[in-house]
Amino acid sequence: MALRLNLYHEVHKARALKRRDPLKISIYGISAIAALFASWYFVQLVRMHATNDEYLKVKAEFEKVEPMAKAAKKKEDELAQKAATSVLIGKRIESRFYWAPLLAELTQVVPREVQITRLGGEVSASGGSDNARHCALTIDGLSAGADPRHVAEDLRTAIAERLAPHYKSVTSTFKTLEDGSEMVMLDGKQVGTATFAIVVQMATVEDKPTAAGRRKK
Repeated sequence: MALRLNLYHEVHKARALKRRDPLKISIYGISAIAALFASWYFVQLVRMHATNDEYLKVKAEFEKVEPMAKAAKKKEDELAQKAATSVLIGKRIESRFYWAPLLAELTQVVPREVQITRLGGEVSASGGSDNARHCALTIDGLSAGADPRHVAEDLRTAIAERLAPHYKSVTSTFKTLEDGSEMVMLDGKQVGTATFAIVVQMATVEDKPTAAGRRKK
């Protein structure tokens, strides 16, 4: 049996250790990279956890104020509707035509020889930039006297003269003027009558409020 002695075992061992050194370095490098990734993952996990906590907090606050926001939106819609209605009513009030002063002026010129049987009127806007409104008034009545036609004519003229200082473009014309078929008692005498229909047209202009006037109000 042959016997072999390895007198270079230390040399062989040193060579083997040298061959294993690159492997150790690689393992160390991989371990360092793995540790770096683990640290980055931990940081991201902590950040995500903090973000999730913030999200839950904001969500809870939103769920708390959401009913109040809906109620406020509903209230806002109701107030907007009321405001629009108020503006519409205000415009209608501002654009109304005052009939009382006109009727008061008419009562001043109707003599006792005249009986008004029907009174009608309508108002329309011109649609122009002058903010004018036109009024058409129809007066039906019965005049009596020695000359009932002349009484009706005096009334027509008096109406135009009475309204001219207060309105623009006043016209007063007869739509009809006919002799009546009946007699009436006036001052203890039987006198003739006449039926008439007078059409009165006029225009009125209301000044638009200036910016200074609106601020003053």
